[in-house]
Amino acid sequence: MSAPPAIRGCSICGNLSFSQEWYKAFGVVFCNGCKAQEELIPKSTAKQLYLLTDGDLKKVGSIQKENPHKKEWNPMRLYMQSQVEEASYKKYGGFDGVQEARRQQLDLQAASRMKRKAVEAKKETSKDTRMNNLKQRINDDMRLQSGSADEDVETI
Repeated sequence: MSAPPAIRGCSICGNLSFSQEWYKAFGVVFCNGCKAQEELIPKSTAKQLYLLTDGDLKKVGSIQKENPHKKEWNPMRLYMQSQVEEASYKKYGGFDGVQEARRQQLDLQAASRMKRKAVEAKKETSKDTRMNNLKQRINDDMRLQSGSADEDVETI
């Protein structure tokens, strides 16, 4: 893919040479010197910090690089931080919108965690109640068999 006729080199410094890879991936015309100033972030960071979904990130250009941690793993996707910030800004209306969405996400997680703990506590209480009812029935049966109402089976 070659540069469109209107573009005459790097959009920042005007250098006539530019990175074809970045032009294809991100749609920007940067020379090697200027592209070094631009931050690339991995997909996981883009999703966590900027609360973007896979669908949001598909609209943003990316490049694939070999995974530096393990060669056998899938290649990692890198995004231009400025483009990710712009997509997040459009989705949430700025930094305050991202913070509010993050608060809502944390509130939902906390509510879910509390609900799960309440269900577990209810199950535990139910087990304790069943165990106490069983002990009571055993005690009642023992009293009936022995004919004495004073004796109780030792509680476990």
